[in-house]
Amino acid sequence: MKKKILNENFFDELNKIASLIGINIKDKKNINKKIEKKEFSNNESKIVGSSWNSCKSFESQGGLNKWKDNLKINVTSNKFELLYKGPLSGIAIAHASSGKDTLHQIYNVLICEINPYLFENKKKPDIYNIKTKSLVKGKNVIFKISVPLSNSNQIWQLDRRGGWGHDPSNLKMKNKCNKLAKKNNLCLGPVQNIASGDFGKITEYFITHTI
Repeated sequence: MKKKILNENFFDELNKIASLIGINIKDKKNINKKIEKKEFSNNESKIVGSSWNSCKSFESQGGLNKWKDNLKINVTSNKFELLYKGPLSGIAIAHASSGKDTLHQIYNVLICEINPYLFENKKKPDIYNIKTKSLVKGKNVIFKISVPLSNSNQIWQLDRRGGWGHDPSNLKMKNKCNKLAKKNNLCLGPVQNIASGDFGKITEYFITHTI
């Protein structure tokens, strides 16, 4: 009983001190929730693509709902697939300045769509085994990007830089990894990924990193 009284007195004193700085100990659980929510929001702002003008353009047009006849996403526990059916060029789906290199913009759509999923589900993309398939019919193309996924206890993101008809080099992605490593983030890559067909050649450099 004496021990219980001591504990209660200690709690009361602690609560008095805490109240002087505006904290109610009885609301400790709510405080923890607020802290967790704030941390979640901070991480959410780090989702790759969330600040990209290409992704903002894609979303402002209606995102997948707008392009439902052209874009389909298939997600399983171990794979994220993006399928595009439509013209090779001529329309701006996800471009910062309304460019018309439509097929290459599908890689922007990949970033816009996969990273929120990776964030919510703690999946890690396997950048070493990203596959593309394509079939060109006249001015139209069927193009699929498949990204293998694995479970993780960390939040991973996918990032890229590429060129259609030219090689942009891996320097930008390499520099990103170096900067992230200095902040104690894990970063893998860059890995070169080439899609080729009747449309020519698209050279991409992928990295994946924690936030």
